[in-house]
Amino acid sequence: MKWLTQTLGILLLAGVSAVILYLCVGEPDRSFVCVQSELKEHHVCLETVAKDWQGDVLWVDARSESEFKKDHVDGALWVSETDAEEQLADPVNMEQIGMSGVSEQKLVVYCATDACGSSEVVAEKIRETGFHSEVYVLQGGWKALQAAKLKVAE
Repeated sequence: MKWLTQTLGILLLAGVSAVILYLCVGEPDRSFVCVQSELKEHHVCLETVAKDWQGDVLWVDARSESEFKKDHVDGALWVSETDAEEQLADPVNMEQIGMSGVSEQKLVVYCATDACGSSEVVAEKIRETGFHSEVYVLQGGWKALQAAKLKVAE
């Protein structure tokens, strides 16, 4: 029975310590940190998109259709990893991608997180079409966009 009392005492002490720490320091910093010089080729930080490119990009959402329908960046195209060839063959999508390349607008693909590989697959498939030469993957994906509170369409 003594071990139970000791365990409860430790838990109470830990809880009180956590509350005091929260009151003194505040919420943890959940901002997404990205360093452009440390990224792989064809990857880009949101800060680069916003500051260097002034946000003048064509967004491509590589998440699931349900996630895209729930919310996405305004004006984004939806291209899934599994149906990319079919979706990229669609004349409307081809025209948007091709015209963004002609107007020297960069194309940025994002998925749910920086760990999901669907944005890399979709970006490579877009490059293979030859419709656009400057295709990038957003480091941090949708989570980076949400952290920056980028305007989304619902």
